[in-house]
Amino acid sequence: MSWLLGSRDGAAAYEFMTDVAGRLANRVQLTTDGHSAYLTAVPAAFGRMVDYAQIVKVYGADAKEDTRRYSPAVCLGAEKHEIIGHPKSEHISTSYIERRT
Repeated sequence: MSWLLGSRDGAAAYEFMTDVAGRLANRVQLTTDGHSAYLTAVPAAFGRMVDYAQIVKVYGADAKEDTRRYSPAVCLGAEKHEIIGHPKSEHISTSYIERRT
């Protein structure tokens, strides 16, 4: 539906969400990752005419890793946050779009 190549800042988030909103004729459920710029960009683009949630991944150290060497954080889980409207919990996921590559 839409894509944007750019920086991961508020201006790019606004540009991307405005383009997405302009391509939709009906109310939708939207899920983003936990990037804070979306908290401003989504309401600016959609107003209250969206059911919007964020899925925020929780990271932590892997207890099995040797602490003397660097290793990336392990995803311990994800938290669902309803932001606007009434998103259905069972559909709060970014996996749907991540599979569409």
